[in-house]
Amino acid sequence: MPALDTIDKLVEELHRNEKQQQQLRNLHAEFTRQIVRMAGGVNQAAEILGLDPKTVRAHERAAGLAMVVYRGSNTQKVDADGRVYGETGEGEDSPAQLEADRKWFTISAMYKVLLRVVVYVADGTVVRIREVENGPWEWDEAGKKAALPLRAPLTRDDLTEKYPTLPFSLGDARPMVRGKIREYVTL
Repeated sequence: MPALDTIDKLVEELHRNEKQQQQLRNLHAEFTRQIVRMAGGVNQAAEILGLDPKTVRAHERAAGLAMVVYRGSNTQKVDADGRVYGETGEGEDSPAQLEADRKWFTISAMYKVLLRVVVYVADGTVVRIREVENGPWEWDEAGKKAALPLRAPLTRDDLTEKYPTLPFSLGDARPMVRGKIREYVTL
């Protein structure tokens, strides 16, 4: 068995490599988005790049996605187990709010790989943004809905440092579109 200091060094190097890979994905995605804008759309960019439009969209999203969850605070919702979901009124750092924020979402395999943050919008205002950890995902009994491995809410400084391309921040207005409970936004 390798020495613990060797494992620690390998883990440190692995994390450094993951960070470099993410930086390259971010750069690639930003270049792709710029090409799409300058070309006048995805189809035009796909023609210039010699790619399928779906591939161009995938390249745009390669840096990651933010899932925006829309909520109203006027009614408290409770599931069959008595767990409150939505805005609990107990504060963003409370265990109850974390539990309400992480459960239960239907997420496609492609989006699972790309999901970096979850943005919570209550009554048209961004109230909280949580980072998705690399930890294991918990699934419901049917294996269809996920409980996300989320971190504590990010601060404005965290957002500036880690997610400078996120198109909104804490306290920003984000009006809900009638009938839409969530959407995905590229980082």
